[in-house]
Amino acid sequence: MDVGQKVRVCRIRDRVAQEVLKKLGQVGQVTGFKMTDGSGVGVVVTFDDRSSTWFFEDEIEAVG
Repeated sequence: MDVGQKVRVCRIRDRVAQEVLKKLGQVGQVTGFKMTDGSGVGVVVTFDDRSSTWFFEDEIEAVG
């Protein structure tokens, strides 16, 4: 994943707030990265409504 790349949220593996769950299937843009638990890196995604959250790499997929 690269900053600026368009991605779709394809799954959410953990229990999350309803607001984040609504992002399932939406397309956003990678705007950064986040260290998760010392052994992984999360991808920060910003959506058209200007909200952003982070996802594990296996929860998003590149869009055309």
